[in-house]
Amino acid sequence: MAKKPSIILFGAGGHGKVIADAVEKEGKFSIAGFLDSKATGTTFDLPILGGESAIPSLKEKGITAAVVSIGAGDARKTVQKMLKDAGMTIVTVCHPSAQIARGATIGEGTVLMPGAVVGPDTVIGEGCIINTAATVDHDCVIGAFTHIAPGANIAGGVIIGALSHIGIGAAIKQGVRIGSNVTVGAGSVVLEDLPDGVTAYGVPAKRKE
Repeated sequence: MAKKPSIILFGAGGHGKVIADAVEKEGKFSIAGFLDSKATGTTFDLPILGGESAIPSLKEKGITAAVVSIGAGDARKTVQKMLKDAGMTIVTVCHPSAQIARGATIGEGTVLMPGAVVGPDTVIGEGCIINTAATVDHDCVIGAFTHIAPGANIAGGVIIGALSHIGIGAAIKQGVRIGSNVTVGAGSVVLEDLPDGVTAYGVPAKRKE
């Protein structure tokens, strides 16, 4: 049996554990460890190998695959660019229980967690998180580095801009347009379009003034 290629995960916090589990269950890579400049020791019984400065030595060992395992969208964007500029290959991770429908496209560095569902002809941008049991129905467009939190349900034809956060258990009505850098609160129900940069919550969701 051929040896699996190695991968490093950048970010050794709680989100890193979830991604490590998904990588292990997907079975395409062997995890060499984590990179995290703010942590030492181990996470999830995997070694923390240092920070950004460790990348050249990893590449010398033939470890060139990476995924960002940080929850915050702006940090994911910064780190993913750094890894690419350093010559690393950014990997998409899909837990084996996640479902990707015919015609859907998934951007590099996106992670699909257990039970996530992506519907037909939906486009998921780079560096997104489609978290545990979240659903994104047909013909949606999800912008880069956006996080669809656990249990959130996005109906068909929804467009969400980059770097937005759709909170745990939120529901988005079909055809709604949500801008970039938007936060939708946990359990909220979004029935109308939301512009860039706002926070909205409640049932139905209202913009925070």
